[in-house]
Amino acid sequence: MRSQNNRKSKMCLAGFFGLLLLAGCGGSGISKVNYDRVKEGMTLQEVEAILGKGMEQASSNISVPGIAVEGFSVSGMSMSGKSLVWQQGTKTISVMIMNEKVISKAQFGL
Repeated sequence: MRSQNNRKSKMCLAGFFGLLLLAGCGGSGISKVNYDRVKEGMTLQEVEAILGKGMEQASSNISVPGIAVEGFSVSGMSMSGKSLVWQQGTKTISVMIMNEKVISKAQFGL
């Protein structure tokens, strides 16, 4: 009787740790759940808190000077953008950032 209780306890404990492991794997990195958590308007830091550090694919900065003509003026502006990718096997998440905010995202294989 004691042997059966000991065995059941070990099986329950193993099952519990197995569930913890699965819960941890599903909640981090490249997954459909985490892709859905990324929203337009988030900062890169917020995205990296969900997906981890991404790999930068491209970036650019554009500055347009202001102009003034006969009392009419238009302020200058600058924009910066980058494209980041997270890959794990055949799973891919791409995120476009413009002026420090997410403007679009795409996924493949999730």
